[in-house]
Amino acid sequence: MIVTTCGGYVNTSSALIEYQPGASIRADQQCVWIVKVPLTFLRFRLVSSGLGENDGLFINDFLSYAPTTQKKLIVGENYTVSSDQAVITLSVGHAPTRGFSLEFFSSGMVTARGPYSGFASLNMNSGNFSYPSNGGQYRDGENAVFVVNPIVPAQRTLRFTRMGLEYANNCVYDAVSVYNWFNNEYIQLGRYCGTTLPPTFTLEAGVALVVFRSDTSNVGVGFAFEWL
Repeated sequence: MIVTTCGGYVNTSSALIEYQPGASIRADQQCVWIVKVPLTFLRFRLVSSGLGENDGLFINDFLSYAPTTQKKLIVGENYTVSSDQAVITLSVGHAPTRGFSLEFFSSGMVTARGPYSGFASLNMNSGNFSYPSNGGQYRDGENAVFVVNPIVPAQRTLRFTRMGLEYANNCVYDAVSVYNWFNNEYIQLGRYCGTTLPPTFTLEAGVALVVFRSDTSNVGVGFAFEWL
């Protein structure tokens, strides 16, 4: 499988991500790929790269559906993630650069976790999104990821307009978590549940992960947010 888009959901055992190899990428561009494999380990190798010293291609372990341990990739180096999922983030500096080729393979035992119950790559410069999209209730046992990544790089504002999740102290059952890409790392802005709207967030690079998880009982009408 060969992936050529700026970000997206890659659900396969192995693939080659080729984004603008030998071609130009605009200054300040950000791209986010979510990788999910059927086995328990992921191995990455940056085959070639035209990225400059002020650019970076980063891998985050997505263990328990949260971006944790991070590694900046180097050409030719093998890097293994002890998980069946990872986040790949391209962060370009303030000058145009060139693209790259990145391959990954999976190994180990078959994981018990299946594909995501929901995913969206939200790359319009502004817009709104609701989940579930059919206006009904979400289901038990959901794991969903939504990437806010406008195609034109700029600071954005993220604001929730609806919340209808099961409530518990510390949101230990159903929850929406928001992660902001800032200074080349993901920062958790908060974890939310119930019906109270979260605060408005500033996304300095215009990029965020909105991660939703539900447990095995009690559902609600979900949530909605906008970015502009």
